[in-house]
Amino acid sequence: MNPTSQGPWLTLLLRHADAPIGWDELLVGHDFGLLAPEEIQAWVAAQALPGPDCQALAALAGAGLAGFERALWAAVAEATGKTPRPGGKRWQRAQDRWRVALLKDALAAPVSAEALAVLVEAVYDLVGCPEDMLDLWRRTAGPGQSDRAKVQAFIQRRELDLVDAL
Repeated sequence: MNPTSQGPWLTLLLRHADAPIGWDELLVGHDFGLLAPEEIQAWVAAQALPGPDCQALAALAGAGLAGFERALWAAVAEATGKTPRPGGKRWQRAQDRWRVALLKDALAAPVSAEALAVLVEAVYDLVGCPEDMLDLWRRTAGPGQSDRAKVQAFIQRRELDLVDAL
């Protein structure tokens, strides 16, 4: 889970999410360093969105990419009516979708409790750690440890919260 790699982050989110990817997930994914401009532009182009801000975002290239974030925020506002803000409900929901997808991906790996702890800590670092996530990783006298059952229970709680938020 290296945010600087060219990994297929949108594919990971789609694989583990119960709903289609939307603008909020794109914006939050970019803010947390998961999504590169090119990956977002490819998604926007594939949607064939008609608005001028969406088209401008998809068409950015070269030196124009310096204005990518401004163009992204404008396209989100154009497509959804307003943009999610850090700490707001839409932002938190998108952040939780990323968190759940990343944790599901970590659980799918056949790794030891120590290696799972490293993956869980990487999720903390990538998308933040709410208070109820703190007990998913614990430091011991040796390497850290994560309990698969606790990680799974956290995922199930968050998925229920996401369904209730709809």
